[in-house]
Amino acid sequence: MNLPLVLVIGVVIGLLEGGSVFFEKTEPYKLEITIAAGLKGVMVSLLTAFTLPQSYPWWGGALIGAGYGLAAGLMVTLQQGGFRSKDAKYILPWSAIGGALNGVLLALFAR
Repeated sequence: MNLPLVLVIGVVIGLLEGGSVFFEKTEPYKLEITIAAGLKGVMVSLLTAFTLPQSYPWWGGALIGAGYGLAAGLMVTLQQGGFRSKDAKYILPWSAIGGALNGVLLALFAR
């Protein structure tokens, strides 16, 4: 496993997920949310990389990454008040998509 590449993939995908907060004009904590999203991306990337076997297809990486991404997104959603939060409809699907993309990139390039 190429650990620096795993970390870079996680940070980039996490920052892409969290960077969408800059389109929300009323959000006061844009930098903090972006940093937290980058850390979440690194966590999902590390979990996925340590779970993937050495020879695993890209679609398997996508499934494992989507599962970890969805779990991390669920954790963030529950911290914000659960499914009644106005942001839950954005956090959960994009966390799963980001985790799947993370898993695909790790399965293809980080082995």
